[in-house]
Amino acid sequence: MNPYPRRPTDARKGDFGHVLVVGGSPVFHGCLVFNAKGALAAGADLVTVAAPRRAADLAACGNPDLITVPFEASHPDAAARRAVLALADRFDAAVVGAGVERTPAAHRGILALVAALEVPLVLDAEALRALAKDPGAIAGRRALLTPHGGEFEALAGDRVADRPLAARKEAVRRAARRLHATVLLKGARDVVSDGRRVAVDPYGSPLMTKGGWGDLLAGVAGALLARGLAPFDAGRHAAAIVGRAGERAGRALGEGAVVSRALDEVPRAIGDLFQRKGTGRKRKT
Repeated sequence: MNPYPRRPTDARKGDFGHVLVVGGSPVFHGCLVFNAKGALAAGADLVTVAAPRRAADLAACGNPDLITVPFEASHPDAAARRAVLALADRFDAAVVGAGVERTPAAHRGILALVAALEVPLVLDAEALRALAKDPGAIAGRRALLTPHGGEFEALAGDRVADRPLAARKEAVRRAARRLHATVLLKGARDVVSDGRRVAVDPYGSPLMTKGGWGDLLAGVAGALLARGLAPFDAGRHAAAIVGRAGERAGRALGEGAVVSRALDEVPRAIGDLFQRKGTGRKRKT
C-alpha cells in the first residue's frame, strides 16, 4: 500500500496525524528536534514535544512549527505525565525515549507513561532499556521498537554485531515474536520484523554515521503510524525513506551529511519512492 496517496482537495489540519514526542533531558534536546521535524517532513500535520523545560525551550527555539509542553522534572515524572495525558486525546501516535537520562526513576516514568498512552507507539533509546526491565508493558499495544545493536542486546539478550544478515534477520524475528511487537534493528542494512514477516531495507549510505539519523527514523515512523499504518509497514517504509534521504544527503554533502542539513531530503525521498513513477528503484538484496 502506498502510504502517500494524493491528498483530497478538502483536506483539513489534523487529517494526516498529530504526533507526540516525549523525551529529552537537561543535556539532550537535538534528538527531539530530529524526531519532531522528521515527523513533519514525513507529512504529519502537527507535532507536540513534551520534555524537560530546557530541552523543550531549546527545541522550540527557531522551530515555530513545533508545539512544546515543558515540564520541570528531568524525566517524565508524575506531574509531567499528568501534563501530557491531559492532552492525550489530541494525539494519533507517540515517539518516546530519545535523550532521556539513564536512571531507574526515568525508566519507571517512561514505562508509566507508555502504559497510560493509548495511541500507537514508537519506542527508541532509553524507552527500550526501560522496556527490557518490563517487556509486558507493551502487551496488546501497536508498538514499533527501533533499537541499534547495543539496545537490541539489552532488550533481547542477543548480540547481533558483526553477525551475517541471515542471523540478524532470525534474531529480529525471534525478538519481535517474544515481545509481541514490531522490531526495527538499525544498522548498515535495517531489518524489520513483526515476528512473522521480515523486511530488509536496501537503501542507505555509509555517510549516515553521525548522530541523529536514528532519531529522524523514529520521527518518520511516528508520522506513518499517525496516518494509520500498521507498525510493520510504518517501520519498513520509514527505513526506506530515511535510507533514501541518506543517499541523497550523502551525494549532496559528502562528509558533511549531518541530519540537520538532510531534513529537506525526506520529502524528496518520499517523492522518489512513492510519488514519482519510475524512480527509487531498489538495489538487489
